[in-house]
Amino acid sequence: MRTQPKVLFISSWYPNLLRPTEGNFVEQHIQTAQEIAQVALVHVVLSSSHKTLTHERKQTPFETHLIYLPKNNVPFLGVLINYFQVLLTYWKFVSKTELGKPDLIHANILYPIGLVGILLKWRWRIPLVFSEHWTCYHPYADPQPPLLVKTALRWIAKRADLLLPVSLDLAVAMQQFGMRTPMKVVPNVVDPSIFKLIEKRAHRVYRFVHVSSLDVKQKNFHLLVRAFYALKKEQDNIELHVVSDGNEKAYTQLLKDFDFASSIHFHGKQNPEGVAAILQFADAFVLSSRYENLPCVLIESLACGTPVITTQVGGVAEIVHSHNGLLVPSEDLNALSNAMKQIQSISFDGANLHRETLLKFGPDTVSGLFLEAYQMLLKTDVA
Repeated sequence: MRTQPKVLFISSWYPNLLRPTEGNFVEQHIQTAQEIAQVALVHVVLSSSHKTLTHERKQTPFETHLIYLPKNNVPFLGVLINYFQVLLTYWKFVSKTELGKPDLIHANILYPIGLVGILLKWRWRIPLVFSEHWTCYHPYADPQPPLLVKTALRWIAKRADLLLPVSLDLAVAMQQFGMRTPMKVVPNVVDPSIFKLIEKRAHRVYRFVHVSSLDVKQKNFHLLVRAFYALKKEQDNIELHVVSDGNEKAYTQLLKDFDFASSIHFHGKQNPEGVAAILQFADAFVLSSRYENLPCVLIESLACGTPVITTQVGGVAEIVHSHNGLLVPSEDLNALSNAMKQIQSISFDGANLHRETLLKFGPDTVSGLFLEAYQMLLKTDVA
């Protein structure tokens, strides 16, 4: 009889009280791994809002330990104290999970959690695998990590047993960065219980949707607004709907005096069900980023049967093709505006978009890839 491996997850980013959407793709990965493994997560957060150590434990959807540590704000020395306290806290709480001694450690995002993973690997003499989602390995990503962080990334990767970049493009970038540890691409996952296909109803206007943090450098929302304005001068019956946990007020203030501002609707931060509802209501999703890896929102849109327009950066070409959307060059205003016009005349089969997305990025596919990775590390038949 095959037994499920016991996998301890730790992560540099994870949703918490201070940053509710940070690393939500990590949470989705852990839920998926739970299909083929016994899992538990320990995540330590430095907090200026907590006066004492606070331990929050949940059993659903998987065993989760969130520990909030009061942050030391003393200049220079405080940084060292904080890091030492974080290490000690991980060392203490990882032994409190129901897993007992895990069979392997699955860490997410090499820095800064990497040192914790390496210490636990040495403690238990078990394999260490990292999933990587960070865009910093691309030379065009802005900002670039400091030299010390780049050195730390290479040092951590060298001591891992396996790296799991979320796209082939990211794997190539990591290799060019100097990482020689074995790699296996395991993409982000979409939850089909939330991002469902529904029948689209006819309506008077064509609805574009954008979902992002509105980070000025990466997401380049300014380009999308300019492309929308260029198209709005030709077509009155279009709308742009924006979902973000970022600073949307900066844009609402900037746009308030423009005549097309009434056609741009900001919906603020939404939970996954809210994002799904807006994607289902959309006619097309638009992403204007300068750099990406494998954006979850693209596969979420396609799972809802909604085609996408995106700049051809990072791993997006591993998702988008002529049968589910349009790719345009980054920073090309005319190309983006023309694509927003062109997509309105293309008929996409929502059922095919949904089906293909689940085949590539659904829980069954991604959990199978995790199982292959764990079998590779444990050198045994586990399931």
